Amino acid sequence: MYAIEIVLTRAVCAVELRAAQQRSRLAMASSDDGSRLVVLVSAKSEPRAIRRIWKRLGDTLPVDVLCGLFPGVDGTYLMSIPMEPETAERLQRLAAEAGQTPEMYLKAAIARALARDRSARRARLACALSRLFDDFTPEKSHGRGGTTDQ
Repeated sequence: MYAIEIVLTRAVCAVELRAAQQRSRLAMASSDDGSRLVVLVSAKSEPRAIRRIWKRLGDTLPVDVLCGLFPGVDGTYLMSIPMEPETAERLQRLAAEAGQTPEMYLKAAIARALARDRSARRARLACALSRLFDDFTPEKSHGRGGTTDQ
């Protein structure tokens, strides 16, 4: 059994989810906001489980990405991202220019994006912490000329 997360491009309502479950014969659990689902699939491998989901779901849901819920032995998550033919061609061209497979190129691009996100999040937290220190530190320590009780 493989647990696969389905990230949707938009939230689905209960009626839409039930219709997709009936059509695909897959039991799915929805997040509170209806934008993500989890499905358990019996298959010989995780890639086969993902192919089975694509085959059964077809166009019943607005799927953005399928992703393994648990990392593999190498610590990475298996992802399946649908692409328009033009996007797939561009990815293949960029990967070839970089001397990589499309999968490796996309993996590196995602890793860079996650690193940028972590860096931006750290910077926002550092700014927020600095503002908190400014707001809750005695004024005298900031050289504003105020007096404090000691």
